[in-house]
Amino acid sequence: MAEVLEVIDISKSLKLITLKSLYLSKAKPGQFFIMQYQEKPERIPVFIMDADIERNAVSFLLQKSDDMVVTEAFENIKPGQKLHYVEGPAGKPFPQLEYKNILFVSINWGFAGIYNVAKHLKPKNKIDLAFINSDAVHLEDLRSYTGIFDSVYEFDSVEAFSKIDKPYDVVVSAGSNELAKELVSVYEDKNVLCAVITRMLCTVGLCLACRIQYDGKLKLPCVEGPWLEANKIDFDDLNRRHLILKEVLVRSRKS
Repeated sequence: MAEVLEVIDISKSLKLITLKSLYLSKAKPGQFFIMQYQEKPERIPVFIMDADIERNAVSFLLQKSDDMVVTEAFENIKPGQKLHYVEGPAGKPFPQLEYKNILFVSINWGFAGIYNVAKHLKPKNKIDLAFINSDAVHLEDLRSYTGIFDSVYEFDSVEAFSKIDKPYDVVVSAGSNELAKELVSVYEDKNVLCAVITRMLCTVGLCLACRIQYDGKLKLPCVEGPWLEANKIDFDDLNRRHLILKEVLVRSRKS
């Protein structure tokens, strides 16, 4: 179990939560964990925003959404509470390479993963941020965390996003599969890495719930991701599976 140390309301739809966990505090940049705030709800994959090994603590963002499991956690997690289950750190760390010029593109609570990776790449790279506003999260909500970026751009929607004409070596996105798919078409000549969003029940590749079609083959983001080349992901198949799993979850709650 992990104890909730602090809950900060960033906005009506976004909270910054800090947990006490020795194991999670050892996470490397780009890793995540899964949590279950009570016994019955489904497990939720969560990006680590910051890890403090001296305090044995990690922080992450939790966003209220149309996902009933996430929203229940958002509304019920309180300081002093011990979460029923946490597992991690999981996934492969983000490749610590010298990319030189990086564009991070973020939407919603995906900013946690972006911030975590960007902070560690900053010393050897020039890093810019393009933030996509949504109904739930706006750039102003997270403005105090954007000081690490060399330049910050703001767009009002995924559809409004336009190519930033700079010599980026890599484009990195988190927070939306739709956004990652759009970036592949906008930056056809660039390497686009994304944190793929999928359901997860374990972090060791046994349940297969997170499986995706990747470059024509089966891939498990929980152990082989979450940072993957977006142009190799079959987003149509991924979205279809998301809808099926969502319907199953709704029916199970009603039964």
